[in-house]
Amino acid sequence: MRKLRDVLRLRLEAGLSYRQINASTKVSVGLIQKLMAQAEALGLTWPLPPELDDNQLAGLFYPKADTRTSSRHQTPDWPTLHQELKGKGVTKQLLWEEYTQQYPNRCYSYS
Repeated sequence: MRKLRDVLRLRLEAGLSYRQINASTKVSVGLIQKLMAQAEALGLTWPLPPELDDNQLAGLFYPKADTRTSSRHQTPDWPTLHQELKGKGVTKQLLWEEYTQQYPNRCYSYS
C-alpha cells in the first residue's frame, strides 16, 4: 500500500519530476508534493538511515495512523458515518479518505 520509500527515492536520488513519479508509482501529483514538503520539513535525505524501516517511515508521515500491517480489514463505524453524512459538505469520498488515513494498511477500497 505504501509507496513512501519509492517516492522519496525517485525524487531525491533519481531526480525525477512529480509527473514522472506519478507515472511510475500511480501516486497523485498533489500527494507527491505534500510528501516532499513534509520530507523537507523532517530533514529527510536519500539514502534514508538504514534503521528506518517502512513502519517507522510511515509513522513520521502519518503519526496518528495505524501503521501495523494486517491481513484483516478494519470495518468502518457505519452508524457514525451515516450521521456524519448528514452534515453539510460531507461526502462519502471525504469520509473514505479520512478512513484510509486512519487505517492505511487495513482499509477497504472505496468501491
